[in-house]
Amino acid sequence: MEYTPDQKRAIDSVLAIFETGKIPTAASYATCTILADGAGISYGKHQCTDKAGSLDLVVKAYIKKGGKHAKELEACLPLLASNASTKVPPKGPWGPEVTNLVNLLKAAGADPVMHAAQDEVFDANYFLPAVNHAKDIGLTTALGLLVIYDTCIHSGPGRVATHRAAFPQKSPKNGGDEKEWIKAYLNARRAWLAANSNPLVQKCVYRQDAIMELIKADNWSLALPFTCRGAKVV
Repeated sequence: MEYTPDQKRAIDSVLAIFETGKIPTAASYATCTILADGAGISYGKHQCTDKAGSLDLVVKAYIKKGGKHAKELEACLPLLASNASTKVPPKGPWGPEVTNLVNLLKAAGADPVMHAAQDEVFDANYFLPAVNHAKDIGLTTALGLLVIYDTCIHSGPGRVATHRAAFPQKSPKNGGDEKEWIKAYLNARRAWLAANSNPLVQKCVYRQDAIMELIKADNWSLALPFTCRGAKVV
């Protein structure tokens, strides 16, 4: 499917709002915290996590690119491989090794090399798979791509197939109506989140509700500017 740079920026902005509550800025690449949902460290513009392995990929990409803090972070690779930050209390104490890792990640987040590493990892592992899913489904709208990318970021690219199997509407590629298919997909994903055994995951239905508001506004092309969860995307 085709999309413009403005549409990709709009999609990235909506995902940042979902993940951090804010429009992405250069400072977003340095944000670092430990989540209460068991995912451990959550880092950067896209909030990559220790448990998911995306944090490991970002750090390895940064090291390969020779970033300013590459040597210090290379020494932390075994710590990341063990998912150590998923085993500490979110509010602390974290212990010296995890605390050092968090501080290094915050410092590296100011390095443009880290910005490039984060963007490249997420494009390769989440955005491009979302584009491929969208092509396979027959989607043509930027909002449709947003819906699929949100799933890929939040639950992994493999979850798309689970939701597709949960409702009867034909995909656009098979002669179905794209807008009706997207609404059915959103409803299926919302139901899946609401029924999740993790109460924190259940609360994430706000993501589907926010996209439904864009549908109500008939903004299928994600034309700028628009508002999402109180934040203005320009």
